[in-house]
Amino acid sequence: MIKRFLFLGLASGLTLAAATAQAQTPVTLSTSPYVENFNGIGTALPAGFGTYTGATTAALGTAAAPTFAATAWSNTSGGFKNFASANAVAAGSSTADQNAATDRALGVRQTGGVGDPGAAFVFQVANTTGKTDFALSFKLQSLDETSPRITTWQVSYGIGATPSSFVNIGPTATTGDLSFSNNTVTVSFNQALDDKNAPVWIRVAALNASTNPGNRPTSAIDDFSLSWSPLSASTPYLTAAPDALAFGSQNVTTTSATAQTYSLLGANLAGATTLTATGPFTISKDNTTYATTQTYTPTELATAKTVYVKFTPPTTGPFTGSITNTSAGATTRTVTLAGTGKDPNQTLFDFSACTGTTAISDGWSQVSVTGAQTWACTTFGRDPNAPTGTTAAPYGVQMNGYAAGNVANEDWLISPGFNLTAYNFPLFSFWSRTAFNGPALKLRVSTNYSGTGAPSAATWTDLNVQFPAIGSDTWAQATANLSAYKGANVYVAFVYTSTTGGAARWTLDDIALTNSATAPAPVVFADQSLVAFGYQAVNTTGDRTLTVAANDLTGPVTLTPSNAAFTLSKDGTTFSNTLSLTLAEVNNASKAVTVRFRPTTPSTNYSASLAITTPGTTVPSVSLTGDTYDVANTLELVNWNIEWFGSTTAGFGPTDKALQQANVTAAMIALKADVYAFEEVVDTARFRTVVNNLSAALGVPYNFRASQFGSYADNINDVDYAGAQKLAFVYRTDMVKPTAFQGLLRCAQADGCAGYTPWASGRFPYMMSANVTLNGVTKPVNFIVLHAKANATATSANDYARRQTGSMLLKNLLDTTYPTANTVIVGDYNDVLNGTIATGVTPAVSSYNNFVADAANYVPISLPLAQAGLQSTTGYKTVIDNVIANRNMANFYINGTVAVRTDVAAAITNYASTTTDHYPIFSRYSFSNTTTATKANTRVALGLYPNPVTNTVRFDVPETGANLSLHVQTLDGRTVLRGTGSAEQLNQQLNQRVGTLGTGLYLIQVVGAKQTYTDRFVKQ
Repeated sequence: MIKRFLFLGLASGLTLAAATAQAQTPVTLSTSPYVENFNGIGTALPAGFGTYTGATTAALGTAAAPTFAATAWSNTSGGFKNFASANAVAAGSSTADQNAATDRALGVRQTGGVGDPGAAFVFQVANTTGKTDFALSFKLQSLDETSPRITTWQVSYGIGATPSSFVNIGPTATTGDLSFSNNTVTVSFNQALDDKNAPVWIRVAALNASTNPGNRPTSAIDDFSLSWSPLSASTPYLTAAPDALAFGSQNVTTTSATAQTYSLLGANLAGATTLTATGPFTISKDNTTYATTQTYTPTELATAKTVYVKFTPPTTGPFTGSITNTSAGATTRTVTLAGTGKDPNQTLFDFSACTGTTAISDGWSQVSVTGAQTWACTTFGRDPNAPTGTTAAPYGVQMNGYAAGNVANEDWLISPGFNLTAYNFPLFSFWSRTAFNGPALKLRVSTNYSGTGAPSAATWTDLNVQFPAIGSDTWAQATANLSAYKGANVYVAFVYTSTTGGAARWTLDDIALTNSATAPAPVVFADQSLVAFGYQAVNTTGDRTLTVAANDLTGPVTLTPSNAAFTLSKDGTTFSNTLSLTLAEVNNASKAVTVRFRPTTPSTNYSASLAITTPGTTVPSVSLTGDTYDVANTLELVNWNIEWFGSTTAGFGPTDKALQQANVTAAMIALKADVYAFEEVVDTARFRTVVNNLSAALGVPYNFRASQFGSYADNINDVDYAGAQKLAFVYRTDMVKPTAFQGLLRCAQADGCAGYTPWASGRFPYMMSANVTLNGVTKPVNFIVLHAKANATATSANDYARRQTGSMLLKNLLDTTYPTANTVIVGDYNDVLNGTIATGVTPAVSSYNNFVADAANYVPISLPLAQAGLQSTTGYKTVIDNVIANRNMANFYINGTVAVRTDVAAAITNYASTTTDHYPIFSRYSFSNTTTATKANTRVALGLYPNPVTNTVRFDVPETGANLSLHVQTLDGRTVLRGTGSAEQLNQQLNQRVGTLGTGLYLIQVVGAKQTYTDRFVKQ
């Protein structure tokens, strides 16, 4: 993750040795700090600096001469180059402006053959004699915002004339990820470089291959500043080496038998030196008597003393601590400590030693059956202090079948052999995480694998475990019970597959085998949290399939929908309102269940909660929805990002543009919408062909209109317009009569209006005002399509701020100019409505929270999709393509019809790589439907009052049953209350909880036998 940086001043005093572009000559340091701004690299590298390829932890690499002529950021030829600094010019600046900039940066454009991995910027110092406490600061710049690949940079150091090893120090930082950034990296070397009478090498290197598909980034360094403190003959001084101790794993409540040690030495000390340990660590001077504090006299530290350290973890899990070594007048030296408490009945594989590439640690091995890509070590392991988050922590194991495109692979990650004969309940658990689209991972077990060679020579059995959803990109834990495989030589394997149509990235960490004294609790899971039928004609049936899986059951699994319009079947023939799955059918296996919807009332929404129960555990319910609103009398609206449609720029969108065109046409024919709102239309001529083919296929007239602006494209005459991502509407001309098209908040780049930068530098909201006729009723509607500023990891907080500002400007415009209109806002919001995808944002609410929180005037129609755990893109488990309607338009929304149309994508081969990385979002509206909008309907039915709420609240529902269920949650999906009972009992439970809730907006749902009632309340 990249952060914005500030830099140290430019004053420095040095004695420079002669330097040329061909040879790296070390500098002799004189006055701190040493600063280099790279403004003079038009003819040669500064003294002390070199550029290298092939850098590794064990090798400096090969010197690579840069191109000294000014070069544009977008130049894709590989090599080290002279770039304009991000200090001087902004993102998207012209080549002329870049070349004219006097503030320069030393950079590199990586390619598959140059520096990926192994690019390195290297600084050499003759020696550090008489100097201490070195610290480095520099700017790391990501200069080409069109580059999606991510390069990870690491500071390291080596000692000696020809160092054979480099030590990594400080955190990593990244460039790329479609970002333009100028971030400060700071590193403290502590005592590592102190008083060295030999050459010292400091480098910034890309030691691992870049990740993500697409072109590689342009990366640069600038404003390099190395500081230190002088070491005089009379200055009090302490040294502690090493400055970090790692204990590995230790059984809980026991003390490490062997101490870790460090050396402590003092000079010119005026008084005692005090050592203080924190955490579950103790220290000793003699390896006999241990305590949390110790003291040394100046005389004792005149010669180096060994300090002994032991670790006593109180519980399982990671622990950190430190030892501060302090003496009056001397710089305090801190030794950091780390260790992990482990269960003696558990074998843990945390891959902390997995620092190689394909040489997997901890006894695990990889076998590649097909494809060049293999399981390998990665620095992007799981951080145990943020167990389900996306924070990286060394190390883990990773496999990705993408390499300049999706590649067919089959790769096995195989455990060491386990002897399970003495185990009570052998439980195999692991954490996994996946990103991008591709086949799911499989977990298999064998009792006759030899331990080496082809897995096909043995018998393997699939284990029934719940992996995280494809594209979810967060850590999830799963456990498999190996009791059925208690042999003396048992192997477990993770099997990865990818195809030319999809290659997901899978990461594993913190795998454990536990000898449990008790049987594991039952686990039941469904493959969907929402089954949406959409429109179904009265007294006809529609079927959907739901797969239920279970492990370690003690009794049957029972499924019961709360609405009689939904029935269930095991065989697709015999249906009932309650279905029981036996242990033989579903335990340690999965079972397909047919859900049937048969509505009986016209123009009605149907919803139900499918309860799933089994003894010994609680299982989340599945939502069922459908409706009987005739499509001939309703408005079907689709919003869809079609990924650089028709762009001829390499790396932008699917490679086969004709196939993309054919697939988009096929999807639109299947969707049969009345109005389509598109994002990322580039080739409007090709798009017109799509619209013409749509009209011909469906036999109804369609037309389209594209925005006459885009990012950095002020109008159709702008040189950037042809290649820009444009917004577009496609509409049925027999029922939708446009009266105006306009860009909201629009201005030219030179005008610098308030909305320009927030709305992706000119990609303003595009509005079609039209008269819409449904079933003989005509009403004016404002359709607004958005394509907001994308979120890049490196610039997440800034991107969030831009989206938030744009959202506030848009809402203010709508509130003041169109307060009584019927308005619906659709498109690629590039953020979720239930929280935010941005990092570094507090509070973590949506960029569009101003709309979401205004419950009186706006309804977030697509919010239930996110709450159901769906995803609107092929690669990430989030809903960033959204629909918000103002109150007037929301009254026409047919509740429960909003859907992510993955069914359309499923009909297209290799959808994600041939069509787009977004799914269509579908919603329906009826002008005769004035009581079915999310809020309009439930406000009357639920009867929630008072609102806002202080300490008491009450709801009324038109049902008297004793088995109502209550669910209250925050906007980001966190449950704060669940309950069952009669309406009066649920009101009592609600009032016992509401007084303790924090201020904010809450969603409340009551599920009855007839209907599901939802509303929102504001807690003051």
